[in-house]
Amino acid sequence: MRTSTPFRSSAARPGRRSRLVSVPVTGAAALALVLTGCGAEAEEQGVTAVEIFNEEAGALAENAGVVQEEADFLGEEESAEAGPVGAVAPGAFVAGDVAIPRLLAEADPQAALAGLPDEPAVATEVPVFAVPNDEGFWIGTEEVRIWVQLTAPGESPVDVSPGDRVSFTGEVVPNGDGFVEGLALPADQAAALTALGHHVEVPAGEITIA
Repeated sequence: MRTSTPFRSSAARPGRRSRLVSVPVTGAAALALVLTGCGAEAEEQGVTAVEIFNEEAGALAENAGVVQEEADFLGEEESAEAGPVGAVAPGAFVAGDVAIPRLLAEADPQAALAGLPDEPAVATEVPVFAVPNDEGFWIGTEEVRIWVQLTAPGESPVDVSPGDRVSFTGEVVPNGDGFVEGLALPADQAAALTALGHHVEVPAGEITIA
């Protein structure tokens, strides 16, 4: 498994990176824009508002939904039921009917994670944030993330890299004594994992990449 460390302390980041999100425009709204903004000029050129609307609507249909820069690990979590990998929507990470990223965003994520139901943690095409060593990797974003620990001996048969989307079924467990220290993570990553107090354990052979 390739390693990479694009991790930066969230304290050093002034704010979240802005994202451009496409906004759907209904036919009625597009026609209103045409009639109010282009009507006078169009009539002078002998082109009807309906013709302009048809042209603009075609362009909107061709470009709908292509401007989102990056999936939002937190925002994509909707209510879903855990089950076999693929049984929840892409981007979801749940235990039972609880969206785990929402717990990670709490003021006290360690206490929030301690209240998770005793059910498997199911991730479906969640983003890999950083891969600092061969023992595991971070999923999520710089602000909302959790460590995935590979439990089977040896390296994962898949080559996980930052930016990949992975699916798996694992278990959210408390960090044991010496667990964080044994990973030899950079200081800021070790501090983040200690603050969470939990990580996800997944057999190395059960990781799949979308």
